[in-house]
Amino acid sequence: MANPRQAERDSSESVHETTRRATDQASQTTRTMSDAAERTARAGTEAFRRNAETMSSTWRSSSEAATRIAERSVDQFSKLFGLTGDTARETMQQSAGNVQALLESSTFMVDGLQNVSREWMRFVQNRIEENLEHFEELLGCRTAQECMALQTRIVRDNIEALLHSARRASEVSTKLADEAVRRMSDTALAPR
Repeated sequence: MANPRQAERDSSESVHETTRRATDQASQTTRTMSDAAERTARAGTEAFRRNAETMSSTWRSSSEAATRIAERSVDQFSKLFGLTGDTARETMQQSAGNVQALLESSTFMVDGLQNVSREWMRFVQNRIEENLEHFEELLGCRTAQECMALQTRIVRDNIEALLHSARRASEVSTKLADEAVRRMSDTALAPR
């Protein structure tokens, strides 16, 4: 007959080994998910940055083209309405200035939106890191009560972090809108 203590020790070692393997597998899976999430976040940020640069370049090119078109249009309107000399030149300069103000404000908005995007990317990255730490804590729970308490703390932490990040993104957006309005107001948008 088999030794009961030996069987108990073998069973305990088997359970311990199974738990260790499950923990190792969970840690490996967690690291893999973290790496994938980080790569995805970096790729998204890089794509957004490239798009913002492309948009900014497009706005600059559009600005130059719009200025040339405005100059031609003002010349044609000047002839049509009999404006000559200084009046035509002032009208043309004001029109070009208005177009320039619109394009600069749009470029400023793109830059600001990139800042808002960075805030959300920081939120995602921080949440991934925090949740991975919480996952390791979950593996250490000994009772269902510990597990439930930790899960409710995780949910609370995630919601609190979301609200803080939303507040910061809102503050950045508000500053962005205020600055865009100020820039537009600094330049007259209509002939005076």
